[in-house]
Amino acid sequence: MRFLCLLTLMLLFGCATVSDEVVAPAAYAKTPTYSYPPISRRLMEQGTVLVRVLVLENGRAGEVQILKSSGYARLDAAAVANTKIADFVPAKTKSGRRVNSWIKIPIHFMLE
Repeated sequence: MRFLCLLTLMLLFGCATVSDEVVAPAAYAKTPTYSYPPISRRLMEQGTVLVRVLVLENGRAGEVQILKSSGYARLDAAAVANTKIADFVPAKTKSGRRVNSWIKIPIHFMLE
């Protein structure tokens, strides 16, 4: 009886099933331009920040985590701040339903 109740709740609240697996991963709606912190530019700080982003079903960033630092706090903070305001296309399942999903994004800060 307990199993039946749990199964009913899972079906009611849209738990993804094997037949409704994600077939289109989340991605940028358009590649954003990340602003380079002016102080970092003057100090010639460069590096790559690897962030993990929870892309919500509405296409917004829900949570942004730093997986690998650039080695510079200003560049890391700029990567997080700019990712939080970026627009995404959410992941979609076989049935076309939009779902929350995590993606990893490398953000490169390089001076030319």
